[in-house]
Amino acid sequence: MSKPATVAIGAASVIALAVILSVFALRDKRPAPAPPEELDPVAEPAPAEPTVTQLKDVPRLLPSLVAAPALQAPAVPDVGKRLDEESLLARLHDLAGSDPPLSLKLAREALARFPNTPNAPEFQWNVVKALHDMGRGDDALNEARIMVEKYPGNYFTGDIERHLLHPQPNQSEPSNP
Repeated sequence: MSKPATVAIGAASVIALAVILSVFALRDKRPAPAPPEELDPVAEPAPAEPTVTQLKDVPRLLPSLVAAPALQAPAVPDVGKRLDEESLLARLHDLAGSDPPLSLKLAREALARFPNTPNAPEFQWNVVKALHDMGRGDDALNEARIMVEKYPGNYFTGDIERHLLHPQPNQSEPSNP
């Protein structure tokens, strides 16, 4: 294309853009508020503060409606009721390291009751993690070695090996499994 044609197309584009913007700008105009002279002179202005008679008409709310609702205690399984395998696993997922002693107890219970299930490596992983989180490093290492022997090649075993048994050279101490 020639230089005059390019300039003409550019100028036409700028003009078209200006027209489109002005259409949108004019379309968004809102009517101006009416001047004070045109307002209804009969209407009285609202009082700045409520009067005593107005306050008497306000219904009183019960304290129970005004106060924040009480927080419910977290659901704890019945003490006498034994959880099934899936419930134990779900409970361990819910705890997620927030209560290592309870995690340790539940994981050991699960391993004792379900030693040969596909979830057994994850239960063992929770035992190692809980011991580590409780600061019982030697016990965690012993349980990790047992895990490597019992569940070689498992995802959870690999996680324990990477983080606890064979930490990376740049790690000063074993990280949380």
